[in-house]
Amino acid sequence: MTEQTDPKVELANRFMSQEGLEGKPTLVKIKKIINSVGLDIEKVKEAYLIDKKNEEFAKEIMDSEDLKGVPILNSLKNFIIKLGYDKEEIIKEYYILKEKEDYANQIMADMGMKGKSARLKVIRIIETVGFDKRKIKTGLLRSTINSRIVHH
Repeated sequence: MTEQTDPKVELANRFMSQEGLEGKPTLVKIKKIINSVGLDIEKVKEAYLIDKKNEEFAKEIMDSEDLKGVPILNSLKNFIIKLGYDKEEIIKEYYILKEKEDYANQIMADMGMKGKSARLKVIRIIETVGFDKRKIKTGLLRSTINSRIVHH
């Protein structure tokens, strides 16, 4: 199926022209919305407006806290979806996540680890065992198959 005959792409282009929207990032966002809500243009419009409202609220939080970057914007949007429009709670949750990420990066540097998946694994372990380095390292060893299997 080519992009010209794909009903999702046609709907995305029609929706963008109706709403006066432009740009590839917006098209990608509309396609994601269509994938999640289906081909009903009213549902697409409703989901787009909710996403736009969430993004504006996230940008407002970013401005007030002097935060920058798309990953931070996406994190804040996820917190808005999860927690609603409680600005103080979202900021609190963001800084808790930031503390975990910073500590995970420190642990990873100590252990010579790199990569997003490793950081997510360390964060998940931190959420389980807390900020105790010894327990985190033990959790990492237990979660790594090669380190667990020892043949004598």
